Amino acid sequence: SEVEETLERVKVQPGVEGYVICNKEGQVLRRLPSMTQGQAEIYASKMSGLAKKARGVVRDLNPKDELRFLRVRAKKHGVLVAYDT
Repeated sequence: SEVEETLERVKVQPGVEGYVICNKEGQVLRRLPSMTQGQAEIYASKMSGLAKKARGVVRDLNPKDELRFLRVRAKKHGVLVAYDT
């Protein structure tokens, strides 16, 4: 499937340590098998909350815009969030 092909491309990229796919409530739908369920749930919970807040900020700035991607970078790690409405 297209989703499986995309996940395969993502996980072989240099520096990728994992992925989590969750629904809007933050429930984990899929994760990289080497990632524990607990780790995936923490990422899903935190990132879905952050994405909801970022989406609100984008809408406040311009009601016609919508959040599509969110990138968070730190010294050691980075997280990309693709937000689907």
